[in-house]
Amino acid sequence: MNNNVFAVALNHRSQMTAWSDAFQQPPYQTLPKTPVWFIKPHNTQIGHLAPIPYPSGESEVLSGATLAIVIGKTARRVKPEQAAEYIAGYALANDISLPETSFYRPAIKAKCCDGFCPIGDAVLAINPDQLIVCTDINGVEADRWNTADLLRGAHELVCALSDFAALQPGDKILIGTPHQRIKIHPGDRITVRAQGLPELTNIVMQQGGSV
Repeated sequence: MNNNVFAVALNHRSQMTAWSDAFQQPPYQTLPKTPVWFIKPHNTQIGHLAPIPYPSGESEVLSGATLAIVIGKTARRVKPEQAAEYIAGYALANDISLPETSFYRPAIKAKCCDGFCPIGDAVLAINPDQLIVCTDINGVEADRWNTADLLRGAHELVCALSDFAALQPGDKILIGTPHQRIKIHPGDRITVRAQGLPELTNIVMQQGGSV
C-alpha cells in the first residue's frame, strides 16, 4: 500500500454537535467552514486480516469504521458533475485512533500509529451516500451508522480535496466517522461490514506480545 490516504474530520453531524461549544471558544470562535483534513501515512495502512497493533502504554484505542473512496485517475480541481469519473471504487476502512481533545489540528500520534488504517478490497457498484456501515466486535454488532448523516458526500469530498492536492490513481479518501467511537482491546476481532462491500476483519494485537 504505497498510495496516499487522506481523511476528513468533522464530517458527521454528531461531531459538529458534540464539539459546538468548543468551536465558539478562542481563538477560532466559529465552526469550520471548509473540510478539516488529515493524513493516514503509509505506516498505518494494513489490509484485511492483518493485525492491528495496540500501542504499549496506551489505555484507550478507538475504532472508527468508515468508507474509503479509491481514486482511479489523476484528479486536479475536479468539478462536482465530473467527480464520479475519477472514482475507481469504494472500500471499507477503519480509522483507528487514540482519543483526541481537538479536531482543528488532529494529533499525529492519535492518528498515525502503526497499523491504524485497515482498508479492505474495493468495489464500484454501491451508493456511497446511502450506506449503513456496521462494526462487529467478536461477532457481536457494536455500532452502525448511515453515510446519509455526513455533511459532505463522496463526490463533494473528491472536489474539495482535489482543489488543492493532485490526487493520483490508488489514493484514497476516508469520508468520516460519527463522534461516538468504539473502544477496542487486545484480542478483539473487529469486522467492518456494509451491503455490497467485502468485509474488513482485523484482530487487535498487543504491541510486544501476542493475542
